[in-house]
Amino acid sequence: MADDHGIGQKSRNDLVLSFLAVRRAIGALGFFLPVALLAYGLAVGELLPSISSAYYSPMREVFVGSLIAQAVFLWSYEGFRPDAGDLITDRGTARVAAVAIALVALSPTCKDGCVLPDNATCTLLQCLLRPPLASLVHLGAAAVFFGALAVYCLVLFTKGTVDGPEKDASNRIYRLCGWTIVASIGSIGVLFATGLDDRLIWWRPVFWLETIATFAFATSWMVKGDALRPLVRGVAAMR
Repeated sequence: MADDHGIGQKSRNDLVLSFLAVRRAIGALGFFLPVALLAYGLAVGELLPSISSAYYSPMREVFVGSLIAQAVFLWSYEGFRPDAGDLITDRGTARVAAVAIALVALSPTCKDGCVLPDNATCTLLQCLLRPPLASLVHLGAAAVFFGALAVYCLVLFTKGTVDGPEKDASNRIYRLCGWTIVASIGSIGVLFATGLDDRLIWWRPVFWLETIATFAFATSWMVKGDALRPLVRGVAAMR
């Protein structure tokens, strides 16, 4: 009987470690792509206009590979078992985010009247939908992806009883990350709607706002994966 209890405890510990590993992987990938594109921009002396424009640069494989890896980890994420009557669940939100980020990678955006750059071949979705519609799918999927991650920060990660200063600190970090995502993506929408993204292109506002939003979601997942405990303790000590 004692052996069975030990085996059961080991299985539960392994499951917890698996959850933590997936969360850390999702967070690490969120940090990786913007950092890689920043390094590329510094190397060539010019930042890309947006993260999505990496598709038409030498960083294409890094861009697509990172997003597809993100989709795989999100699709495999089970999260906590939902309570009876829950409409928003860990698994469902992760699946929505996974499909959305896969569409971002497989249906790249376009520019200059949606004419593909020289020597660029269309992806399967671009060929089927044609570049203008594929670009709308890309933008819509990106909005859904970040929206799902904001839901994680503001709704799912903050669930549960606040049983100590570290949980309270974690919740404050999640909410800060969530509202940062909402504000950043909302600002990009304003830039697109007003045409300011083109007028301010020299400053690369879309790239920086996307990077801020991505860092925010990556931070929240790393905190949830227990990889940023010193940050949580530091926030807890500020009260």
